[in-house]
Amino acid sequence: MKKLSWLVWSALAFLCLPAGVEAAPTVFPTGTTIYKPEKCWNGWTVLSNVVAGEKRQHRGVPLYSMNGDLMHVWKNAAGFPPTVLPGGKLLTGMQTAPFGRGIQNDKVVEMDFDGNIVWSVESPYKETRTDPATGKEVQVSTWLQHHNLVRWPQTAGYYAPGSDPDPDGDTMFGAYAPEPGKPRLFNMENVVIVDHDGKVKWRWSAEDVVSEELSTRGRKNPDGTPSLGGNSMGWLGPNPWYDKGDARFHPKNILMNNYNDLLYIIDHETGKVVWQLGPDYSRYPQLQKLGLHINGPSWSFGGQNGGMIHNVHMIPKGLPGAGNILLFNNGGNYSLVTEFNPVTMQVVWEYYGRAIGYAESHSLAHYFFSPAISNAQRLPNGNTLITEGDGGRVFEVTPDCETVWEFINPDYSWPGLDSSIKNPRMTNMVYRAYRIPYEYVPQLKVPDQHPVVPTDNAEFRIAASRDVTPYDRKAQDVVKPFPAQHLGDAADLLTQNPRDAEDEDDMSYNTMELKNY
Repeated sequence: MKKLSWLVWSALAFLCLPAGVEAAPTVFPTGTTIYKPEKCWNGWTVLSNVVAGEKRQHRGVPLYSMNGDLMHVWKNAAGFPPTVLPGGKLLTGMQTAPFGRGIQNDKVVEMDFDGNIVWSVESPYKETRTDPATGKEVQVSTWLQHHNLVRWPQTAGYYAPGSDPDPDGDTMFGAYAPEPGKPRLFNMENVVIVDHDGKVKWRWSAEDVVSEELSTRGRKNPDGTPSLGGNSMGWLGPNPWYDKGDARFHPKNILMNNYNDLLYIIDHETGKVVWQLGPDYSRYPQLQKLGLHINGPSWSFGGQNGGMIHNVHMIPKGLPGAGNILLFNNGGNYSLVTEFNPVTMQVVWEYYGRAIGYAESHSLAHYFFSPAISNAQRLPNGNTLITEGDGGRVFEVTPDCETVWEFINPDYSWPGLDSSIKNPRMTNMVYRAYRIPYEYVPQLKVPDQHPVVPTDNAEFRIAASRDVTPYDRKAQDVVKPFPAQHLGDAADLLTQNPRDAEDEDDMSYNTMELKNY
């Protein structure tokens, strides 16, 4: 009994550790930390950094080389997601209101390489909202674009051979409350498709198909209706299932998901649900097996704890695995990237701790984890680019789950999501990252590519001086503190490449030089 009591009190003590105690290291290497050029699908990598409020839109969307050099920034672009078009253009959301988050952009724009807006669209309707920072009422668009942004015939938001976005093609995005007079239900999804003249060609609202069949684990909107809020939407595009006669998979039909355990396909002609996965995964054995990979993993693989799902899409034609569905399952305690056949419901490929060799009982089996955001992209060589968003980590793996490229976002900023937080921590979160071919950005010269061999952790050191305090150390000896006076001018920070800094003692970002000793 005494032994049991000791264990109980020990557990309680662990759970009650003060908030300042951290389990993870506080200093990380940034930039490219692993690079095997011969095994990678080489190109540019575009990131959408998670920075909220007015600081976010000025920070822009950065483009990096395989070796981690900052090559370009589309200024004043929010990303969320960043869709690079041929010719160095960017299809992106923009936040013109003095508040909001990445999932609430009130304008969709196309920028040229220099950041000039060459096309834009916004709702013809405005509504009055209160600015939480000032308390003043402002007029904002009723289209609050979020999560996805694609232009036909591109379907998944990333590059696939033979599916370059049409300059005059239709554009699809998710939106909240696209029409005035409708209740603003945060979790109620709308899809808007506009032509190149900005006219609405098609609109769909989850309110039109709300039913018990589409409800999920008791999640409800404020009015009591089932939550169908979505983290992804996109056309299916050409696929083998439709080619074989399955009308459910018409290329113009739209694949969507709610926040956790429900995936569904909307018929473009009727607006009806023609294919559905979840929330009930108990109906037959194969569905039960797939449910273990979709329903949010817990400490015991297959548990159901309400983890989110992001970036659900059908792998485009021309890529390995075309026609399968690829998604990022955030999970509750660890994450998975899962690829499955939408007809047989069989898991085809997966990345998570056990897939790379850890035993289920090993604590590191759960090290791959992002509780929110994140995405996965199938690359033309069969590799998969994965964004572990919360930790600012983007990496490329082979079909055998070998990591052949790894990049840690060096751009740290204030999250700014909640002004009530005292002493907020800076973050390098990445909403999504995509790899694009070099020829998509002809304005840039393809740089020399050289392997990056990770430093042996046993030899990874920051040189320290024993006769001065940490605050007196120089940049070449220790981490350079982020200049407080620059926090409000993030564009200047992002556009300066630390490698090109004239003054090594005044480098941007939270950069450092590391010395072995």
